[in-house]
Parts: sequence; structure tokens; C-alpha cells
Amino acid sequence: MNSEQYREHIERTFNAFCKIVLYHAALGAYKKLRKKQQFEVSLDYLREFDFEPVATTDEYFVKYDVPTAFTVRGKTVIVESEQLAAALLRLPEKWREVLFLRYYLGYSDEEIGKICGISRSAVFRRRKIALRLLRKEMEALENEE
Repeated sequence: MNSEQYREHIERTFNAFCKIVLYHAALGAYKKLRKKQQFEVSLDYLREFDFEPVATTDEYFVKYDVPTAFTVRGKTVIVESEQLAAALLRLPEKWREVLFLRYYLGYSDEEIGKICGISRSAVFRRRKIALRLLRKEMEALENEE
């Protein structure tokens, strides 16, 4: 074989190889698309009532709870939920104070202990008991309604 014929043979072989690779790559892409189409739904086929309406409603005339104000160590705490305020009023003052200092005023157990003159572990116990009692009071108020 002369070198020119050999060169043409190599080019034709390479071209054939490239065509086969491209053909199989296209087949793989078509298979992926077909598989994807089996599981996807076009938005054109979805009906309008399947969606939540894209709108808001005015709440001008909605009845809101009357906020209740509590005073804790000279600071005013406002509780907006009437049910929660009623349940908090049923708790003893020392447990209610710990809850307000922790959850409304953001003090840590250690800081509450310094403010109230008790240990951090006592604050933790009071808070735990107060939360348990508050849960019971909330359930009792729900059952009364």
C-alpha cells in the first residue's frame, strides 16, 4: 500500500467510527428523553382548578384577640392570644415569671437565676413544670370551649 491510500483508509475508518459513536450517543439521549417524558406532565394539561388561587384576601374585618399586658420585673410583656393569656393567668406567679423572662424577654436560665436569686437548675425545673402546667391549662381551656 502506498502512503496516500493508507491515509485515506485511516480517515474513512475514523469517520465511520465517529458516525457510530454519534449514532449511539443520539440513541442514548432519545432514550433519556422518552424516559423523562413518561414521568413528567406538561403544565398545559393541568386544569386551572387544580391550583391554589394566586391571590390574597384582606383581613380588615377579621376578629383579632385582644392583647393582654403582663408586667414582669418592671417590663411589660404583651400576649396577643386570649387563650394563652388565660392559661398563663392560671399559673402561679413564680412559674409565670420564669416563662416570661425566658420566652418573651429572651433571658438565659443563668440570667433568670441571677434576677430571681435562685440557681440555674431551679430555673430549669420551674420552667419545665410551668410548661407542663401551661400545656394542661391550654388543653383544659380548649375542652371548655
